[in-house]
Amino acid sequence: MYSMIKNPNNYRWIILAVCFFTITFTNGLTLGGLVVFDRELLDYLSEVTGEEVLRQELKLKDAITLWSTAVFAFIAGIIIDRVGVRALMISGMFLLSATFYFYAQSDSLADMYVIHIFQGMVLSMSGMVINVVLISKWFNDNRGLAIGVLLAGTSVGNGIFPQINTYLLTISDGDWRQVMIWLALIPLAYIPVLFAFIKEKPEDVAVKEDNQASNDFKASSIEGGFTLQQTLRSANFWFLSVMAFCTFYSILAMIGHVFLMLDGEGYSPQISATGVSIIFIGGFIGKVISGKLAEMIGRKIVLVGGVAMMLLGSLLIVSSIFYKNPLLIWIGLTLYGTGWGGLYTLIQLLVADLFGLIAIGKIMGVINIIDTIGGGLGPIITAVIYDSTQNYLLPFLVISALLVIALISSSMLKIDDKAIEQSR
Repeated sequence: MYSMIKNPNNYRWIILAVCFFTITFTNGLTLGGLVVFDRELLDYLSEVTGEEVLRQELKLKDAITLWSTAVFAFIAGIIIDRVGVRALMISGMFLLSATFYFYAQSDSLADMYVIHIFQGMVLSMSGMVINVVLISKWFNDNRGLAIGVLLAGTSVGNGIFPQINTYLLTISDGDWRQVMIWLALIPLAYIPVLFAFIKEKPEDVAVKEDNQASNDFKASSIEGGFTLQQTLRSANFWFLSVMAFCTFYSILAMIGHVFLMLDGEGYSPQISATGVSIIFIGGFIGKVISGKLAEMIGRKIVLVGGVAMMLLGSLLIVSSIFYKNPLLIWIGLTLYGTGWGGLYTLIQLLVADLFGLIAIGKIMGVINIIDTIGGGLGPIITAVIYDSTQNYLLPFLVISALLVIALISSSMLKIDDKAIEQSR
């Protein structure tokens, strides 16, 4: 049993499991899980200030999280090789716990804005980029499947924490400060797991008699690829970046506002939270199947199909607002989430497949800057348009227009699946 665990071929699945739960907690706590507090925070802040707090003012916090992630993700991508993945992950979990503790003490929007800057740091230190980098180094074969399973963790976290947090709000009689204290305990409890199981590279676990397996891993998984400068001169990079910008704007805008949209339509908090969860349930399905499916039938087919599914979902949601048909909302949210899950996995997979691993941290850091700028703009621009029109029809039409641009950009990508497989 010991020798099996110490074999990199076996241990990589432990790495995948630990990374899965890491990204479940970081994304679920900082993104999807927080939207269910929006109504309580709007009411509290309006009471404290003595005047109505606009949605655009509140949703700026979501934008700050994403923009902070963009800034710090690039830095994290550069320093991964210097301090190691495990050190960053553990530090990120400590910081995540601290943000929730101080959230419970906050009394103003300014306090919350500062907290969300640090939550962006958390997503850089323990979130998507660093986990994808680690998984890409551990998985040469089955990389598509592994990245898909990993990113499914974001859907699990963002899907379950709205429900968990809504339940905690219920049993605490709406005491959101108490709930924040409870949530601060989760990342603290997970730190020993990271300390015990995260290994930087396959050689760190290989037993002496299995040195050849370790060397094979190193040769096939870590060496080769484009430099950052070479990547920036690639048309594929910019088509991928434009698509990422537009889709991140769209998904974060929808995640940030679907709870408030359903709440405004008269749905209960639990049903409104379910709307958020449906997006991520669909995302979970899309992420799990898309990586392996892409390697079977073609990366571009799955990528373009994911964008098209998101676009169809957004058009159904727009139609539901126009025609007041609730069935279209639920079908639209399901398609939206499933499509997003598929293309989200493909974005991360294509970075490794198209540009290699030699500078993957830096390359993903740059793409992360671009997509999180879009992701940060999504919730706040949607809120600004809503505050001006008092309706979600126009802001959701903007989402659909951006998805058309994303569909065109994804169609322009040049992807040679055979060449990618041969290079591994």
